[in-house]
Amino acid sequence: MRFNLRQNLYLKIFSLMLAFVCWYVVRSEEERVRDFAVPLEYVGLSPGLELSGRVVDGVAIRLRATEPLLGTITEDRLSARIDLGRASPGEQYIPLTPEMIRAPGGALVERISPDLVKVRIDRRSRREVPVIAEFSGSPPSGYERVRYIIEPPMVTIEGPANEVEKVTRALTGTILLDGETADYEIEATPIPDAPSWSRVRVVSPQGPVRVRVKIARMVIAPGGGSASAPGAAPKGGGTSP
Repeated sequence: MRFNLRQNLYLKIFSLMLAFVCWYVVRSEEERVRDFAVPLEYVGLSPGLELSGRVVDGVAIRLRATEPLLGTITEDRLSARIDLGRASPGEQYIPLTPEMIRAPGGALVERISPDLVKVRIDRRSRREVPVIAEFSGSPPSGYERVRYIIEPPMVTIEGPANEVEKVTRALTGTILLDGETADYEIEATPIPDAPSWSRVRVVSPQGPVRVRVKIARMVIAPGGGSASAPGAAPKGGGTSP
């Protein structure tokens, strides 16, 4: 019997299309998993308390959802949140649960890593520390840095008590001296001399400090030595005029 491809052609095309639609629907309903990196937020901490030390600022989560839904999920639509409203000072371990993850409806949180986060909470503290200028380079031959003045010379820092007590100064950042032959002023934002992860910050003044640098011409003193120009203060750093 001879096979006729054109016999019931429209019915065959319809059947093929129906099979494709069924395959697509079934495939769309199949669940898939995908991993995401999610920022971790700490909220609700009582006034007067601070997070101290290094903190976990992100977690990896695995979501299970249908393929079309997974395709619409981006990391900016996800977040993880720890409520510290009932936390007290000290070190503690907080388990992470799926309820702490904000994700689109229909997505199931299948895994969180790490699932246990260590936090240390300390009381907030303040103190005053001196501002120290840092310099790099030197004036041209025949000139020297005589002194510098910082206004204001002290700043107030704030943060976890155990970290604040370890900070003894705030730094201006590097001030370049290369090529300078006259007095000049520069504004600098003081930063507590603490590890990069520290939560200690400057709270007063809220703006930059002003650094006034005195540059003087060197004068050859009798006997071959050198001295600053008349009227100049002794060489070195300081905050007095």
